[in-house]
Amino acid sequence: MAVYEAGENSSWRLNIITQLRDRNKTQTHCYLDLISLHNRLFDNANTLRGENLQLSIANEKLRTEAASGVTGTGNNAALEAKLLAQADELTMLHRRRGEHTQQIVDLNNKLQEAMKELQLKESSLADKVDINNVLRAELTRYAAREKELENINQMLKDEHQALQLAFASLEEKLRKAQEENRQLVDRLIKYKSKDAEKMNEENDNFLNESFTSPTAFLMQTISKFGKRQAKMQKELEDAARDTRTASPDRGGTLEGTAPVIPSSLPTKIAMKFNAHEGEVNAVRWSPTDRILATGGADRKVKLWDIAKGSYECKGMLMGSNAGVMSVDFDSGGNYVLGASNDFASRVWTVADLRLREVMG
Repeated sequence: MAVYEAGENSSWRLNIITQLRDRNKTQTHCYLDLISLHNRLFDNANTLRGENLQLSIANEKLRTEAASGVTGTGNNAALEAKLLAQADELTMLHRRRGEHTQQIVDLNNKLQEAMKELQLKESSLADKVDINNVLRAELTRYAAREKELENINQMLKDEHQALQLAFASLEEKLRKAQEENRQLVDRLIKYKSKDAEKMNEENDNFLNESFTSPTAFLMQTISKFGKRQAKMQKELEDAARDTRTASPDRGGTLEGTAPVIPSSLPTKIAMKFNAHEGEVNAVRWSPTDRILATGGADRKVKLWDIAKGSYECKGMLMGSNAGVMSVDFDSGGNYVLGASNDFASRVWTVADLRLREVMG
């Protein structure tokens, strides 16, 4: 544990040292000439300071020798001239030192101003980086929103195309229905005209017979009325005894072609519920469970459990782009087939639907 912490501390320190070195390189790159000039001025100042010290020592030595009188008068004059020259040189060196000092001060001021400007630029750069990050986040969000809107637009286009197809189909059906209606009206007009002609013929016969033999005509009319009444009574009794069904999908056929299957009409509603938000177009029982599948105009297939004497929705199967017109189960009750008006058939898995219902 201690070794791990020591390794973390060393890596942390090395990371900071590396960052400081990188920052030093990036920030001192622009001032390398200034720093080298500053260093040369300091070196020249140190050199002049050393020469000044040596000249001061020599001056003191010469003064000491002049005071002790060791050297002659000629030497004193030469030494004094040399001393004056050294003093002038010393004054010039002090002047140059002052100039160099002033240059150093000016360079330090420029360096401080450059450091302040660098700090301002760094703070401005940090602000710009933050703004850039915010703009990048907004750009990412807008790109996601654009993609979502494109998906919604594509879905709306698909629905619009499906609705156009459904509208074309319904328009074709309407045209066919109008054509059939026109044909039925024509047939009805023809039948009415035939009935009118027949009625006119019977009226003419009635008038002719009433004028020729009223008594015979009256007896004949009474006889015909009695026969018609007896025939009608017999037809009503046969219809009451007839137990055939008129539904073609339950095996009922005309008399003499197949066995007659007895049927009875329901007299009481066992259960009633609203299965869809609109018309219910198709229903089908599951072959295994008491599950009822319904398809409606709301483009959904729903599964209902009515085994307990009440209805319970077990789930919805969605994905159709038009009203579901037909539903059916497979032989095992595991798949549901739905056909809709968008010229497509879809198959759903009942097990996946129940699993989604339990997880939901």
